Amino acid sequence: MDYDVAVIGNDEAAFEMLSLSAASKRRTVAILPESTHSAWLVGQSLRRLISDLLVDRTAQRRAMFAKAGTPRLLQALVRGAVVEEVSEHVRMLENIGVDVMLGEARFIGSRDLMVSLGVSCRRETVTARHLVIGTGVRQTTMHRPLGLMPFHRPESLLTGQHLPKTACVVGGGDVGAGLSALISLFGVATRHVARHDNESMMHELAAAAGVQIGYHPAEVGLPQFGAPFTKLHADVVDCRRSVGFTDHLSLDAINVEPDENGQLWCASNFETWCSGVFGIGDVVGFSPDTALHPSIQAERVMSSITRAIPRPHLLNSLVRATAAG
Repeated sequence: MDYDVAVIGNDEAAFEMLSLSAASKRRTVAILPESTHSAWLVGQSLRRLISDLLVDRTAQRRAMFAKAGTPRLLQALVRGAVVEEVSEHVRMLENIGVDVMLGEARFIGSRDLMVSLGVSCRRETVTARHLVIGTGVRQTTMHRPLGLMPFHRPESLLTGQHLPKTACVVGGGDVGAGLSALISLFGVATRHVARHDNESMMHELAAAAGVQIGYHPAEVGLPQFGAPFTKLHADVVDCRRSVGFTDHLSLDAINVEPDENGQLWCASNFETWCSGVFGIGDVVGFSPDTALHPSIQAERVMSSITRAIPRPHLLNSLVRATAAG
């Protein structure tokens, strides 16, 4: 099926782009992943879940969390929150006239000013005149260690047999703060090392959940990164900044190569080396414009798309209408 604009991913910038494209009356399709979600969407899911839990934070309920708070229950809550968040976005997109496909996408090639890609949920090939990659970043552990300090991966808290009694979560933006808040509500004495961000609602929720937040390792009793190993009576969970989520897209089919962090080189209008293919949001690298708000990035991409797609001449429209009559 052919579209004017196809957007891959569920990062914040991807949804901004979809809204603008639908408002401009372009034939638009959203390709949303089913299982591997962007860190932004996971953070949004955690924010909603923690807000709901804090509203009903009676002494009896908190005692239940501390007693029955197993990784299995924690995993079920997180998965349910993510599914609810995805469903809400799907309803929103369908209401504004965007076609939605749930599945993993991969590039097949580019020819005749059209980009072709396959989607795991469909047998046919989807083609689009313009394609926007908004897959964001994955919240996975980075390869550089915390000095000589052992640490756990975030997913280990959801798959182990028991939750730790004490934990220190390092970095990760909203995902790190959200994970800290969630395990704190489950009875884990939690500390979180975060970059200073006075406007972060998630950090406020974490503080309300009883998390000790510091903006330097020493503020929460953690040795400075790179210092010799010092015994710490807490499980350290590494949620630092993750890598771009592009390795599954088969970008070599359109001669686009991401860097070692999975991010894309883009021009000032966020177009990649492949004409008609754009990167947007956290997936973009090598450009000072990555600091722009996702809505501004989407506007810049939409401006390029609008100039590239010629409007039909009024005379041609009248000729077609006369022939149809």
